[in-house]
Amino acid sequence: MTSGERTREGRGSWPADGRGGTLAPAGDGPGSAGPGRCYGIGAGEAPPAGSTDGDVLAVRSAVTAISRALNWHGGPGTPVPTDGRFTAATRAAVVAFQEKLEPTINRDMYLPASEHSPPGFVNKQTSYALFMPIADRYALKYTVPRGLLRGITTIESNWDPGAVGYWTNSDYGLCQWNTTLPDITTARALDPFWALDSTARMMRERYDSDRWGHNWLYVIAAHNVPTWAAQWAQGQLSAANPDDRPKLDRMNGYVSNVLARVW
Repeated sequence: MTSGERTREGRGSWPADGRGGTLAPAGDGPGSAGPGRCYGIGAGEAPPAGSTDGDVLAVRSAVTAISRALNWHGGPGTPVPTDGRFTAATRAAVVAFQEKLEPTINRDMYLPASEHSPPGFVNKQTSYALFMPIADRYALKYTVPRGLLRGITTIESNWDPGAVGYWTNSDYGLCQWNTTLPDITTARALDPFWALDSTARMMRERYDSDRWGHNWLYVIAAHNVPTWAAQWAQGQLSAANPDDRPKLDRMNGYVSNVLARVW
């Protein structure tokens, strides 16, 4: 099947059509995130036509992930409920986070106005601030370059905790773990703590393995296509072989895109 014949299966990340039940903030002024791109009060409760059960589950799981991240940043105190509902209490916690912590966490980042999160809504700007420090924690835990873990997460989901593969409906969450793999459940893939921990651990294990040549470039490629990446690392693929060129092009493109998003 050629790329022109492929059809959309999942919601992708930050879908403009709100697939799964994300929201469009009112108004078109500065700070408006555009249609269907935000998590806010009522997310996942009124999914538009075309949303699958998996899309709705992903949005509700993303709300749980956001609540858990808010609690992680908030420390001791009254926790935000993590039952998958974005309520007034969730909104209040998001606003407090946006005012107190987000500016410091995101101080070295540039995001265009179209990616800013309006107060009380979670779009890319706030999602970066919520989940990047958690990713950095796991990078430190497994001694992997934090920029590479950030870059992989950016490419895979653009930090949308409710991302679902666009061309497949089996990849979920921040790191797009594939649920057809053994022991990878949808719940695990949509759990940001499990996904980031598992991705960092897998990166370390692959780097330490002879199979991937103790080279971070092959480790990056392995997150996308592990079998091809191992063949690449072992010198089994050649640009002179017409059958190998599409594999090498795909991996070089993936690695380049990850490295372009390292900071």
